[in-house]
Amino acid sequence: MSIIGTLPGERLAGLLADTCHKIQHGGLALDELALFNQRKNPFNFERNKHGHIVLMITGLDLTGEQEIERLTTAEFRLTDWAKSCLLSKKKDGYDKNHRLVAGQRYKVALMPMWEIERASDRTTDALRKRGVEKYGYEKPRAGIVPRIRESVSDNQMEEVGFRHIAAPHDPIKDSDGAPRMLCAYRCGGGRWLGAFWDRPDGHWGGRGAFAFLVPKSSSAGK
Repeated sequence: MSIIGTLPGERLAGLLADTCHKIQHGGLALDELALFNQRKNPFNFERNKHGHIVLMITGLDLTGEQEIERLTTAEFRLTDWAKSCLLSKKKDGYDKNHRLVAGQRYKVALMPMWEIERASDRTTDALRKRGVEKYGYEKPRAGIVPRIRESVSDNQMEEVGFRHIAAPHDPIKDSDGAPRMLCAYRCGGGRWLGAFWDRPDGHWGGRGAFAFLVPKSSSAGK
C-alpha cells in the first residue's frame, strides 16, 4: 500500500481531489477515512486470484428517475442514452429488472477486456462467456453501474488502464428500441454514465472492463 507522503505530486493531487469529492457527496467509508488519516492510500484496489480488481458496493433500491437525480445532484454527467435506459418503462426496463436490494453488499469483479488479445475476437458475447465460463462469475443487474461510477474515480480508472467499465447485464432497450448496457466511463469534462450498444457480435476496444458479480459460494473472489 502506498504511503501518501511518498506519492508524486500529480498522484497526490488526484488522491486529494478524489477524497474531497467522496466526502462532499457521502461516498467515503469510515475505514477509507481511517486509512487516509494514517497517511495510507485508501483507494488501492483489492485483487482476486485471477488478478481482477474486486469492489464491494452497497445496494440502493432506487428507481431510474431517482438514480438520475442522485447522480446529477452529485455533479456526475449522464448521456441521453443512459437517461433513456434508466427511464424506460418497457418490459426490459430498469425499474422492473435492475434495481439492487437496499443495504445488500455486492462483490463485483472487473475483468479487463484486453484478456482477449485479438480485437476481432473481442466481442460482447465472447467477453460475457469468458467471465461466466472461465471464472465462474455471474451476470449482474444494471444497478451496479451507478454504484461503480460513484465508487471508482476517473483518476483510478486511468491508473489501471480503463477508459470504461461496462456491466454485461440483460440489455435495456432505449427510446429508439436499440439494446444497451450501462457503462461508467471517463472523458474530458466530467465523470460519465453512459449506455453502450449491446450486440452479441459487437466489438470492444482493449481499454475497458466488464463488471461481473462474484457468487457468494464461489472462491473466485478470494
